Amino acid sequence: MNVVVSDLDTRMSAIAFAGAGGHDTARKPFKGGSDPSYAGGAEPKPKKPYLQALVCGVLSISAYILVFKNEDWVTTEYTLGGWHALLPVGTAIFFSFVHGAFASNVLTLLGLEAKKK
Repeated sequence: MNVVVSDLDTRMSAIAFAGAGGHDTARKPFKGGSDPSYAGGAEPKPKKPYLQALVCGVLSISAYILVFKNEDWVTTEYTLGGWHALLPVGTAIFFSFVHGAFASNVLTLLGLEAKKK
C-alpha cells in the first residue's frame, strides 16, 4: 500500500516537530530541495546594511546641523504653546527613530547581534 503524503501534511508535521523541540527532525523533509528557503545546509548570510547605515548616518547628522543652525527659530517656535507643543514631541520621535536605525545598522556591521534564546 502506497501512502501519499501531501505537501501540507509534510509542513504540518514539521511544525509539530518544531513545536516539540525537534528542530532537526522538522528540517529533514526539506533537505531534499522541496523547500527553496532551506537547502539542507548552511543558511545564506544576510547582506550587511552598509547603505542603510550610511543613509541613516547622513540623515541624522543633517538633522542635527539643521536644528543647531536654526536654533533661534527652533527656540521661538517650540516655546509658543498650543499646537506648537507638538513640535518638540515630533522632533524627539524623528531623532529617536533615525538615530536608533543608524545605531542598529552600525552594530550589525560590527557583528554585534542580540542574543538568541
